[in-house]
Amino acid sequence: MFKEGMMRSDLVERMHWLILLRWIAVSGLLITTYIFSSIFNVVVQVFPLYIIGVIVGLTNAGFFFYSSALQVKTFSSLQLHAGIQIMTDHFFLICLVYFAGGIENPFIFYFLFHAIIGGILLEKKYSYLQAAFATSLFALLLLLEYYSVIPHQHFEAFSAFKFGGELWQSEVYMLCVFFALASTTFISVYFVTSIMDRLRKGRDDVLFEIKSTLENLDEGVIFIDPNDKVTMCNRGIEKAWKVKREEILNKSVKDGQIPYVGGVASNITESFRKRIETLQHQEIKVDDGFIYNTYSAVFDQNGKYWGTVLTSHDITERKELEHQLLHSERLATIGEMSAKVAHEIRNPLSSISLNTELLYDEISNDNGERKSDAENLIQSILNEVDTLTEISDEYLRFARFPKLETRPASINEVLIELTKFFNKEIVQRCISLKENYASDLPQILLDTKQIKQAFLNILKNSFESMPEGGELSITTRLKDENVEVIINDTGSGINRSDIRRVFDPFYSTKVKGTGLGLALTMKTVEGHGGDINCESTIAKGTTMIISFPVEGCGVEIIE
Repeated sequence: MFKEGMMRSDLVERMHWLILLRWIAVSGLLITTYIFSSIFNVVVQVFPLYIIGVIVGLTNAGFFFYSSALQVKTFSSLQLHAGIQIMTDHFFLICLVYFAGGIENPFIFYFLFHAIIGGILLEKKYSYLQAAFATSLFALLLLLEYYSVIPHQHFEAFSAFKFGGELWQSEVYMLCVFFALASTTFISVYFVTSIMDRLRKGRDDVLFEIKSTLENLDEGVIFIDPNDKVTMCNRGIEKAWKVKREEILNKSVKDGQIPYVGGVASNITESFRKRIETLQHQEIKVDDGFIYNTYSAVFDQNGKYWGTVLTSHDITERKELEHQLLHSERLATIGEMSAKVAHEIRNPLSSISLNTELLYDEISNDNGERKSDAENLIQSILNEVDTLTEISDEYLRFARFPKLETRPASINEVLIELTKFFNKEIVQRCISLKENYASDLPQILLDTKQIKQAFLNILKNSFESMPEGGELSITTRLKDENVEVIINDTGSGINRSDIRRVFDPFYSTKVKGTGLGLALTMKTVEGHGGDINCESTIAKGTTMIISFPVEGCGVEIIE
């Protein structure tokens, strides 16, 4: 399709050149006729020559006005149109030859000129057909004059030669001239078409190299011709846009049928056509990621607009990396701030706690009498101080994550110990616990203290999501060289928009939550070389899937 588009553009340009050449020929005909009839007085029938010149000019004007419609024609239609133009030229030329002396007119060899033009514009077989048509017209003219079907138009220039008036009746002369014209015409067509075939083969070789290179690019590439139609796309487009190239080729960007470009592409190509811009970029959000399009205008050395090259590639992974980098930078900043705040708060809290306890002892021992109200207030202060201390400790754990001390351990034993610890609370909350531990799990490297804390955070969230009871299931399994732990509850669930944020530091839907529980859990799991994912449905529950690779566990946290 891209090759045909280039051939079509090249043929349209040559046909414009032919129309311009025809204007020159019409002007030359009128001037030459005037000179030879008025000054040299060698042409007898002048009026028909002027009439033919006017008709050729009007016909050429029609070809000129129709040329704007050629841009949208197929290559085969253009070939047919070019053939019609050349055949029309042959017909007018034979008329001119007839009224200017017939076989006596030395300008009969202008047929060679049109044969060469046919070889340049048309394919080889059509070029030979045009040559056959021209020689057939000339042979018909000779026969009609020879048998006096039409009157011979005498050419005065031949009156000076002996037997000049009888040339059109001389069989030998006619055969010689016809043979010379026919042979020269076909030989010219042969050489011209041979040269054009070599040129086309060279162009095809270059186009093949270009196409092969474009086809094997990871980036998607589309070529939009000057009429805003897609004439080429590579395999990368099918991969990036998840479409078949048949759905894109020969479609106009103006129709809105091409995905991921919309009406924007039409506006961009229009600005390119007007030379307002030569380069534009477009980032598009799609269902499962991002697409980045780059539009580049293509101009030839004369500044003519040839079309637009659109390159498109999937930047979803890059976007995710940028998000992760931004997230990491934000976490680093939060960690530094948390450590500083927690450190600055911790010392005053320790002092407040110590002095409050001393005050409590003083009140309790004052004259042996107990001051219950004062004691209650002091106890409340101590409880709040303990809460603040616990929060500051959690901040410090997040900011200065402890180094993991791993050893081979069974994930099943870790979970069993944890559920035994929570057994009383599970009963009190009216929660039904289902445990399904795979028996064939290998031991993995674990920091049991840290991993228990990680699972503790997950279980607390599950408990709090089921205030009126429910079902909690814990499952372990071996999948693809990974040990997986699946914790599922039938709680209130999490909004789809919030699932991606549940592991973000300080994000919490609880009134008194710090938002660091699941953030610490993720940090611990990732420190073990594992991964954690959250799946949830409102009013149906939440599932946490934690996986640890059997090989390479125990990756240290790099602070």
